[in-house]
Amino acid sequence: MMSNTNTYSFAKLPKATSSGFTLIELVVTLVISGILATGTVAFISRTVEGLDAAANRNKLASAGRTAISRMSLELHNALPNSIRTAGGAGSDQCIEFIPVRAATTYVNPSFSNPGTIAFDVIDFVEENAVFLPTEPPDLYAVIYPRNSSQVYDGDNGTAALPPVFNDRRPIQAIASIADHGSISELSTVTLEAVHRFRRRSPNERFFVVTQPVSFCVVASNLYRYSNYGFHGTQTVVEESGSCDASTANRCLPNYENHTTAANKVLVVDSISSGGFTVGNQNLARNSLVSIEFNLTSGADSIALKNEVLTRSVP
Repeated sequence: MMSNTNTYSFAKLPKATSSGFTLIELVVTLVISGILATGTVAFISRTVEGLDAAANRNKLASAGRTAISRMSLELHNALPNSIRTAGGAGSDQCIEFIPVRAATTYVNPSFSNPGTIAFDVIDFVEENAVFLPTEPPDLYAVIYPRNSSQVYDGDNGTAALPPVFNDRRPIQAIASIADHGSISELSTVTLEAVHRFRRRSPNERFFVVTQPVSFCVVASNLYRYSNYGFHGTQTVVEESGSCDASTANRCLPNYENHTTAANKVLVVDSISSGGFTVGNQNLARNSLVSIEFNLTSGADSIALKNEVLTRSVP
């Protein structure tokens, strides 16, 4: 009996081998990784620097726009023909003006001898009346201000304590404003002294104003000054304490702690250059005031410019 025998043959399997990175491969990997890491860090660094620069410029722009908006609002309400500048490029520069608190139409002020101490005006509109107390501290009556020399001459070019306005000036201090009494549409303005105004207004306009205000660029800062009196000659000079024309101390008030002194307020800093330009002011047309500031912080800088329409027709 025959038996079948199956014969199996097995192929010889190759031995498993193990191998690692060669030194050259490691070096190439490290070089590529370094290049990628350097690029990534540089990209992130530039992105962060860009964000910081954008935030810094935005901060400068915001501060500058706030300052210019404040100035624009106040200049727009300036007494006609009261805006003047002093100083210039390379030095401190100031723009000065007399703020208008209210306006209306006059009825019977005096323009001839012997003058009068009281006269009537049409009632102020309700929105303006709230700004006029019955006993006005530091309010002044103005009729037909044709030029700045007449409305600023509270020191009369002498050592008199301002404001002392001569007769026939377009301005005089107000003692009180009260209802007329018998005629409800009128108010009676009582002056500090008997006075006759210089000229009649073609439109019978009557202004109530306060003491002058100055915005000055001092070094790299913009300050707002107030409550320093009327001076015929504009000044950019600061002095400690209060200004007193009786001692020929015609100046802008200076205080070391300007954050708590109401007469000198810091409006914006970081000004590298800039100033004010006043257009031609005359009786026939209104004027433009140009405000230009360059603000700088570190390597970042921004330029701002604004023009304000101001009244020159009194």
